[in-house]
Amino acid sequence: MMLFAALLLSLAAPPAADAPPPPSKHVQQLLQETDGATAERAFKVRGVPEEYEIIRTLGLKPGRQSLVSNHGRMYDVLTITDPKTGRERTLWFDINSFFGNES
Repeated sequence: MMLFAALLLSLAAPPAADAPPPPSKHVQQLLQETDGATAERAFKVRGVPEEYEIIRTLGLKPGRQSLVSNHGRMYDVLTITDPKTGRERTLWFDINSFFGNES
């Protein structure tokens, strides 16, 4: 009975203060469509905040960031780290929808 009560309390508990907010519908869609591992599979983001929303949603930590031109298209390429494993990898973000349009 105590286990059942503890389970009910855990289900009713609010999310932890450090838990990230749920991802936007656009970010959810991007995460279903691709993994951002290469320029060809880059996340087509609508702004830099979406880049960091994707990283946060994946539970990763951002590191170095580079602006890369590849076949006439512009990308933000971030080196990210998985804090659980320490493994680094790169994520590609297609920024053509907004690059150069900032005022």
